[in-house]
Amino acid sequence: MSWRLRVTHTTQYRYASPVTQSYNEVRLTPRSDRRQNVVVSRVETHPATRAYRYSDYWGTTVTSFDLHAPHTELTVVGSSVVETGGEVSPVGGATWTDLRGEDVLDRYTEYLGWTSTSPATASSPPGPGNSAVVSVPWTPSMPPPLGSIPR
Repeated sequence: MSWRLRVTHTTQYRYASPVTQSYNEVRLTPRSDRRQNVVVSRVETHPATRAYRYSDYWGTTVTSFDLHAPHTELTVVGSSVVETGGEVSPVGGATWTDLRGEDVLDRYTEYLGWTSTSPATASSPPGPGNSAVVSVPWTPSMPPPLGSIPR
């Protein structure tokens, strides 16, 4: 089943005395991916500002704006329309060569280093699909249930 949803978020700032310089970044734009498509998205401010958008390190859309006129209130409204899709099967069929590709290494480099739970001496499983099964013995034991932690 798919849905079309309208999402609106409002943030308001009120200042005790006039502010003459305000520099802002907001992350109010939903992501488009295999399960969700952003039909339209906008960020509006009152007082009006000139804004520009860019993608940050993690691929999130950032709307940046600044205001240099004296103001005692600032309202930021993010509104979007998204369409969701049905269940999507996981991507399958990746090989170790695919996962060692330049685009993957660049995008996920902070997650790919060796750690105490993924030692460099570990033997490689036959394929990426079996990695989770093989890595289970490396993971530390589960923490105690929340109610059993002494206070």
